[in-house]
Amino acid sequence: MTTIVHVYVLLRLVILCPYTLQQTIEKTDLIEGPAKCVITQEKQSISIPHSVPSFLSNRNRSQCQAQNAGNKMLRCGWTDVYLKPECVCSFYNVYEASLYHGYSSCPEGSGSDIVTQLKCSDCKRYSLNNNGPCINGGKLTCRGDEVAPSSTCVCPPNYEGMFCEEKIEKVTRICYRISRFSAHGLINCSLTGRECVTYSKNMLYAYKCNEFQTSKRRRSEELPLCFNTEDVLPDKMPAGIELDVSDVESSCSLKTGGISSTSYVRWTVLIMFGTYFVSV
Repeated sequence: MTTIVHVYVLLRLVILCPYTLQQTIEKTDLIEGPAKCVITQEKQSISIPHSVPSFLSNRNRSQCQAQNAGNKMLRCGWTDVYLKPECVCSFYNVYEASLYHGYSSCPEGSGSDIVTQLKCSDCKRYSLNNNGPCINGGKLTCRGDEVAPSSTCVCPPNYEGMFCEEKIEKVTRICYRISRFSAHGLINCSLTGRECVTYSKNMLYAYKCNEFQTSKRRRSEELPLCFNTEDVLPDKMPAGIELDVSDVESSCSLKTGGISSTSYVRWTVLIMFGTYFVSV
């Protein structure tokens, strides 16, 4: 006797979305967007006089001394020797603590100009332009009886630091669009002035900014700020590409006209073949 048995054979086909596909096909690379943009940062540098004054570098006391100059110059103790204003409480006297804090242009034993002992008020009174260690247009301020190294300066715009020695410069950097995958390993530009990456506000565009050396103004075409590069609209998407900007874990799926893939998730297909006839 022949019996017909209905046997349903299931084949499990496993397809992996390849990792190399994720590296070479980025959904955002298929979307039109600005190729260049700019960011603006503050660049900080130290701006001090180019050379140490010769009276300090040569340790030439006589270069700073004058005889019987009266109360317009700082007197060296009870001697008849006075010091020229440019030698009193200069930037290098005060700033270079390890080199000059104990140095005096006065005769031995009469060092009334030693900055670790010189009061801020005397520093202001006897120094060049009454500015003491302040540079780059800074103005010396005295709060009380503090000594010269503890004094502070009111700095003009674009300068900071205790004695206005730090220059703050606005720098415009031109950045170039890259794929988001190639942005891996780059530091965000909010944290560095070196080679870095920045993004549009919708996080769809990544831009690489090279390390700057000098200020760069925006070019004549007025490049947009990278953060403000326009949002991607649905009608700008290439045919067959569906985009989910939430970047949540997704499966690999075939789409009409293209492939949408954001992660290498296993894609399992169950295929059922037809009826078989078996004789028993």
